[in-house]
Amino acid sequence: MPLDTLNVDPEVFFRVERSGQPLVVYECKLEGGPCGMFVEGTTTTVSAHLRGHGITGPDGASTNCPWAGCSKTLKRGGMTRHILTHLGVKVRCSMCGVVKCRLDLLRAHIRSSESCRLACVDTVHRPEGRFLVPTGWTAAHQV
Repeated sequence: MPLDTLNVDPEVFFRVERSGQPLVVYECKLEGGPCGMFVEGTTTTVSAHLRGHGITGPDGASTNCPWAGCSKTLKRGGMTRHILTHLGVKVRCSMCGVVKCRLDLLRAHIRSSESCRLACVDTVHRPEGRFLVPTGWTAAHQV
C-alpha cells in the first residue's frame, strides 16, 4: 500500500521525529487557493499557520473567517480558536467523558466539578485527521 505524503511545517515534522510518537494533522482549507499544508490541531500551530497566510492584525479588529465556506465575522483574537472548530478538534474529560469544543471550557468544567478534579484532558480527533508518523514507526511501537 503506498504511503501518503503530507506537507507539514518542518518544525512539526522534526518534533514528531524527536518524540518518536505519531501526531494527527488536518488539511488547511483557507480560501485563496489551498496551500497544500497539513496543520496540527493546536492553538500554537494554527496561529502560526494563519500568520503564514498573512492573517495578522490587532486582536480586536473584526475580520471575516477565511475558511472555505464560512461567512462568520469575528475578532482577529478569536480566529485561531474558531479555525480549531473547523478542524473539529475537541477535548474530553478523562473522568466523566464530557466533550467540549475548547480547552478553556473543559478546564472550567474540571475546576467546577468535584468528581473531575483529578481529570486529564483527552483530545478527540475528527476522522478527517491524518496521522503523521515518525520514520520507521509501526503499530508495534504503540504501548
